[in-house]
Amino acid sequence: MGLSDKTAEISGQKIWDAFIREFEPSEDLTRPSEHILGACRSAGFPESLIYLMEKYGFGNYGNGIVKLIDPEDYLNSLYTWLGRQDFSKIPFMMTGFGDIFYLRNLGDGEYDISLLDIHYRSITVPAWTVEEFIAYITDPETEKNVLRKDLFALAEEKCGPLKPDEIFFFVPALIVGGAEDIKYIGKGNAAVHHRVLFQVGQG
Repeated sequence: MGLSDKTAEISGQKIWDAFIREFEPSEDLTRPSEHILGACRSAGFPESLIYLMEKYGFGNYGNGIVKLIDPEDYLNSLYTWLGRQDFSKIPFMMTGFGDIFYLRNLGDGEYDISLLDIHYRSITVPAWTVEEFIAYITDPETEKNVLRKDLFALAEEKCGPLKPDEIFFFVPALIVGGAEDIKYIGKGNAAVHHRVLFQVGQG
């Protein structure tokens, strides 16, 4: 490892320290291929985000309350919800309840990190840099209100731990009368539920 590579690794580790402390990586993470890493770089991903993918890998963090995802696995989910393909917008992380964080390439090296809330059908922009995103996602208010930390713990007790491709969801969906209560919680494949929930909203 060259000096510049070692410096980049130390810098990347420092940036993600708070995230890794708060959301312990699972032992069965999957390392991304060079194809995926190259595609993410081409899409405008900052090197600090590439570092997390390369150093740790895709899968569950904090038992799945957040998931670092292979973008190719969830491009169809994101573009279905957005209404069209837009390769300036690439998913990279998902909550344990299926909401999708995606990087939006604004051009000229600028980007933001947006959040698609599939349950309330809204999009927000919580961060304009990786550092802002880490501060946001490790904030106790975010853990309570966005990651649904308390409900996540109850869901684990009821349904068991999440596999990397699974999420907890609401049955019935919030849009058709469900509620954020443990009695409405189910568990299943994330991509499948993304499709089902989108179709429910079209009825």
